[in-house]
Amino acid sequence: MSSIAAASEDNGGLGMNIDGILLNLWKNEEKNILITDEDGRVVYESAVMECPVELFLSKLELAPEDDDEWELLDKTKDAYFRVKRTAITEDGKSYTCYSFTDVSEYTRLTRDVLSYTKGISNMSKFQTAIMKQLSMSYDAFLPGLAEYCSAKKVVMYIRLVNSPDYFYKSVYDGELVRTHMEPDAESEKCFALAQGEKLGEMTCILNSGEQDTQYVVLAYGNGSGSIENGIDISVHNVVRLFIENSIMRESIVYESEHDKLTGLYNKGKYMALKKENFGNPETIAIFNFDVNNLKYINDNFGHELGDRLIVMAASSIRAVCGDKVMGFRMGGDEYLMLAKGLNEEDADALLNKWRDELGKLNEADELLHCVMACGMVYGSGDYDYDELYAKADELMYEEKRRLKSEGFVTALK
Repeated sequence: MSSIAAASEDNGGLGMNIDGILLNLWKNEEKNILITDEDGRVVYESAVMECPVELFLSKLELAPEDDDEWELLDKTKDAYFRVKRTAITEDGKSYTCYSFTDVSEYTRLTRDVLSYTKGISNMSKFQTAIMKQLSMSYDAFLPGLAEYCSAKKVVMYIRLVNSPDYFYKSVYDGELVRTHMEPDAESEKCFALAQGEKLGEMTCILNSGEQDTQYVVLAYGNGSGSIENGIDISVHNVVRLFIENSIMRESIVYESEHDKLTGLYNKGKYMALKKENFGNPETIAIFNFDVNNLKYINDNFGHELGDRLIVMAASSIRAVCGDKVMGFRMGGDEYLMLAKGLNEEDADALLNKWRDELGKLNEADELLHCVMACGMVYGSGDYDYDELYAKADELMYEEKRRLKSEGFVTALK
């Protein structure tokens, strides 16, 4: 006996013609059908029910009143069912019939398509944003990358292999911050990572280099799996294009602004900053330097040793430069250092720190002993920069004469 016929006999007392109802609504369908009476009691259930009946009944009160079709999710099996509701009247009594269609495969496919479409959209959005920023700094893409891969933080290390002074760490954690730094154990571990490898919470997004430049990009996941699942190869290519284009542009700018021998800013950079009044700082300290006996070293021991002396002098200045302190090689054996935003005590401390750094270099060098004269002036409020500069130059020459008279000269050890 069929389940329909059995149901017809079992429910005959209710006055229901189950055969007629089922044949009228669903022809010969004999599975995934549920009928309830006015009180919500189940009066018929197909012999085969792919949808969990208890799950359906527990959520029946949440069913939309104005919609006769909706979807039901069985989380335990990741299964989706489309529910169709039909009201019927039989022998003056009202019943509600529910039919269930398994749409799991279709729903998963739709979900995958939507996810893929969203991914394509995000990738396109990211690529477009990146291409618009090609003229910006190499780390300007980090906020967009963080959004694209749903990272809570992204980090980038970049260095010029042949220039130990060019080593930066950029971090985007709601705000983009770039820091000039020295290589350390953590950065070396990051540079050793291959794409996709992890270091703690970090996943290596990209590790590459162009000629003498190396860079590595890392992201901190947020648990969504988007980083772990990888990033489209075209995104990698866009990031690489962005970084390498920016590096090339910055290398050109760097070379135009820096002295090749010492790595300090050159006089052209100084003149450009002076034209803009150095950003009109409230306070400024000017340090004017001159190396003692450079001509004597060049004439008697050769320009190679003279260049070594120039680099040694510049290194003492570079050792104390930072966000508020800039060093310049003005030409030959003349150097300048500017400190902005310091109080007078800090400016004096900076002068003493420079002297200490020069002393360390002299101790470490087995051949040369470098002597530098320095004139320092400090200005605040409504100062005249040119007057301060002239005073610093005057003080420098006074110290140069004093050092010579006291026998302090650059010489071979």
